[in-house]
Amino acid sequence: MLRNYLKTALRNLWREKGSTLINLSGLTLGITSSLVLFLLINHHSHYDQYHSRKDRIYRVVTESDGNSGRNYTPGIPRPLPEAFKNYFPEAEEVTFISYRAGSLITIPQPSGEPKKYEEESGVTFAEPNFFKIFDRKILRGVAQNGLDKPNEAIVSKKSALKYFGKEDVLGEVIKYDNREYKITAVMEDYPSNTDFPFDVMLSYITIRLQHEQEEGWGGIWSDEQCYFLLPEKVDVHEIDSKMTAFYKKHHTEDNRRHQAFMTQPLREIHFDSRYSNYNYKTVSKQLLLALSLVAIFLILTACINFINLTTAEIIKRSKEVGVRKALGSTRSQLIRQFLGETTLVTVFSVCLALGCAQLTLSFLNPFLKLHLSLDFLSGTLWVLLITMTTVVAALSGLYPSLVVSGFKTAVALKNQISNKNSSGYTFRRSLVVLQFFISQFFILGTIVLIQQMNYFQKKELGFRRNAIITVPIPEQETPDKKGATIKMRTLRDEVSRLSGVEMASLSNTPPSSGSTSNTSFVIEGDNDTHLTQIKLIDGNYLKLYGLELVAGNGVLDMDTAQGFVVNEKLASLAGYRNPQEILGKKITLWGKQLPVAGVVKDFHTVSLHRSIEATAMFNQIRYYETLSLKLNPTHLQDAIRQVQQRWEATYPEFIFSYQFLDDQIKEFYEQEQKMSVLLTSFTVMAIFIGCLGLFGLATFMANQKTKEIGVRKVLGASVESIVILFSKEYIKLVGIGFILAAPVAWYVMNQWLNQFAYKIVIGPLVFITGLGLVIVVAGFTVGYRSFKAAMVNPAKSLKSE
Repeated sequence: MLRNYLKTALRNLWREKGSTLINLSGLTLGITSSLVLFLLINHHSHYDQYHSRKDRIYRVVTESDGNSGRNYTPGIPRPLPEAFKNYFPEAEEVTFISYRAGSLITIPQPSGEPKKYEEESGVTFAEPNFFKIFDRKILRGVAQNGLDKPNEAIVSKKSALKYFGKEDVLGEVIKYDNREYKITAVMEDYPSNTDFPFDVMLSYITIRLQHEQEEGWGGIWSDEQCYFLLPEKVDVHEIDSKMTAFYKKHHTEDNRRHQAFMTQPLREIHFDSRYSNYNYKTVSKQLLLALSLVAIFLILTACINFINLTTAEIIKRSKEVGVRKALGSTRSQLIRQFLGETTLVTVFSVCLALGCAQLTLSFLNPFLKLHLSLDFLSGTLWVLLITMTTVVAALSGLYPSLVVSGFKTAVALKNQISNKNSSGYTFRRSLVVLQFFISQFFILGTIVLIQQMNYFQKKELGFRRNAIITVPIPEQETPDKKGATIKMRTLRDEVSRLSGVEMASLSNTPPSSGSTSNTSFVIEGDNDTHLTQIKLIDGNYLKLYGLELVAGNGVLDMDTAQGFVVNEKLASLAGYRNPQEILGKKITLWGKQLPVAGVVKDFHTVSLHRSIEATAMFNQIRYYETLSLKLNPTHLQDAIRQVQQRWEATYPEFIFSYQFLDDQIKEFYEQEQKMSVLLTSFTVMAIFIGCLGLFGLATFMANQKTKEIGVRKVLGASVESIVILFSKEYIKLVGIGFILAAPVAWYVMNQWLNQFAYKIVIGPLVFITGLGLVIVVAGFTVGYRSFKAAMVNPAKSLKSE
């Protein structure tokens, strides 16, 4: 019986090659897209889930009042971990991590010239009990003793091979920040789905005393974090209930900013956009939910194609059904036969989709900087494939098989079942509406996403950013009383005289940066404490970046501050609507009390996700980290080569690098930009799948109405009228789909736009463009097939039956 079903299924599929090809293509594209999306979702949803104690690991985070709402940071004061251990004895382990992104590692060589490596994954100062909390297999050496003494290091296998060309590197020496560290252990490489991408771990005890003396409880840096492990029977609420008292014990001053320490479970770190992590990227659960819905919709769209074509062609097989029933076939046997055909097509589609998915991943992985793969040894992949095959076969085949098997024997044998009066006709129209509801939702969402991305690119940020590069200053320098030459200033002056360099400036960061420094300040005449960003700049900064002074003067080109330059937002926050009024007023911050020397127009210091913040600028040469250069656009590469020569002569032990400011700003919206490309791709896929179905239905309808077309042409109907007759029904269904999709897309995309402080307004043009696009595509798809049918010689059409 099974062999008979298989032979019959293959014979029927081969006989209707056109429909089979359309169904196979639609299902393959839908399954490929959904499979890739599910791999992406699975990757992100399993971040740091490999830790055996994952449900008991927590992070201490900090939140406080800002000028416009709450501020959140994963950073904590450096003395907190030790104090936490003493105050919360119920914590099984407490560890501190101090991370340095983009660090330089040098390997001393007998010949004298060391090897230099720029570590993109950074360098981590950690305590030995890190390995008691987090799982990281040690391949050589002992983890617990690997970081318990000063100047010790643990490196990953990848780093060991990179630095020394071998895995056994115990006892070898690496150098970081002018200190040598002996390698005491080698650990396995970190997995791709972790927010702890550590390749080089150094003993925190090496710098601990210096660190605690520098800042105390007053300083917080987001890359210095505290993690703790709870015993199995201890509830984290026991910690939370005592956290306020813990804060008050170590902060005796009036808590005007309502600062507080909170706990955050490990499972939330990758998904909570309020806080950062060591990858500097979070993926919201809402985004994963949206991608899941996109995957489901794409499969659903492909299944709708299958159902539509199958139910439309039911009448072709009515005699077959009648004969089978007359010969004794039961309804259940007929259902199994038709479900078997559907399953066969689905299995073929899944096999083809695996190949297409592998090809897609070869392009997607470099784009998303991931390592997604089809791991056939993974039980998760097989569960996904089996589930997908079962669901798609059931969705695509169950309804058509029920319809076909339900034909009455006598009616089927007489071939009295017509396309329009068959039970699938209304249902098929509804499915076309649903299909184009999904497609138009994607189209409208993509248009909004692209418009918002264009808005980001064109929005004026309040400063100059074209043809500006930033070059890191790798060493801190503090001027002494003897007037020793400061290398960074000498370098700035030298490169500013180069022919391709128009201006040079030293600062901690450019005007808009992913790295920000915040502090509280008090202005004379006002007892309230406010929050401001800090920009440490030299005398050339305002002119180089084109920051417009609206009152007073800029900072003098000196080593230490003589006065503050503030933006209009800070002046307004302090209660001065007229910028002239704040000039001369003394501000107290960072232990300095200096007058306001000037006011600049507001400019964006962070991404457009957040509104403009209060900003104070002043000199402080010891904290300069960036050399900004305004270059002549006609001699960019030549100027950069000359700058590199001067920079390498000044800092021969470091590696030269630079970045265009425009590229830095684009990184703020990297996730949205990639999401835009992905959504555009899947929208094109959804439209293409929908058009495949429309083309198949139009082809079937043209075949069914061949004689009618011939009669109409004989009676004088024009080609245009026949095309319109065929197209208008589907255009009407597309219109209904648009009416349903428009309000849903408007609501969803407005919710997405609400995460940005600066955003577009969804206007009528979005909906007109979306509707016009889908009508053109659908009209062309149906119109092409209709035109082809209308051009057939009526003599041939009338002989067709």
